[in-house]
Amino acid sequence: MIKVEIVTPKGLHFSKEVNSVNIPTAEGEIGVLEKHMYLMTMLKPGLVYFDGKMENGIAVTYGFVDVTPNKVIILAEEAYNIGEIDAGKEKELFDQAVKRLATAQTMEEIEELEKAKERARTLLELVERFGRV
Repeated sequence: MIKVEIVTPKGLHFSKEVNSVNIPTAEGEIGVLEKHMYLMTMLKPGLVYFDGKMENGIAVTYGFVDVTPNKVIILAEEAYNIGEIDAGKEKELFDQAVKRLATAQTMEEIEELEKAKERARTLLELVERFGRV
C-alpha cells in the first residue's frame, strides 16, 4: 500500500492508502505503486485515480507531484470530485479563454490563456466522460 495525499491551497482534499495511483503529469500519465523510485514532476489537468478505477477519480489542475517509496503528495491548484465540477462555469471559462486568445499580445498572456483553456477543456471532458454534473 502507498499513502496518497492531494493538497490544495484550501487544505487536504484526499488522504488514503491505496494499492496504486495514476497521475496526469506534464510528461504523460504515470502509475505509481509502493516502493516507487523518488520522483518530482509537474502535474497537469486531468484525473487522478486509484487502484485502476477511473470512475472514483479526482479531477486536478496544475501543480506538482512528489513521489517517495511509501507516499505520494500531489500539490494541486484545484482538486474536485467529478460531481463537484460546474460544467456551465467551465464552458464559460473555456469560451472566454478562446476569445481572449484571439487578441492576446504577449507570450505571457498567450501561455496563461492556453493554460486556462486546457484546464477548462479537461474538466469539461471529465464531466462528459463520467456523466455527472
